[in-house]
Amino acid sequence: MLSNTKKKTKSCQMGKIYSQKLNANFIKNSISPTDFYRHELPAASLKKNGWNIGGLCPFHSDRSAGSFMVNVTTGQFKCFSCETSGADVIDFVMALNGLQFFEAMSILADDWRLV
Repeated sequence: MLSNTKKKTKSCQMGKIYSQKLNANFIKNSISPTDFYRHELPAASLKKNGWNIGGLCPFHSDRSAGSFMVNVTTGQFKCFSCETSGADVIDFVMALNGLQFFEAMSILADDWRLV
């Protein structure tokens, strides 16, 4: 009986750790928007804070490098050509990959080794 209790306690602790890692605020606070967008948009010249030109829009066939903007302080992004926009890195992954919220958080947690 005691071993079952230990297994349940360990399982419950692992569930808490996993659910904490998939908490949106935890993920957004753990991933620097600057680092994220430098990884996702390697050709873009990004400054440390404020709105930056993010280069060509990854959401459509863009030929005008000034249409896609990212805010490396907040994680917001917006394309002024195709109108795709979002509030943070989770929204970016959702829009780029056509994922649901939980799926995007799982991808980010795995890719940025937060789990």
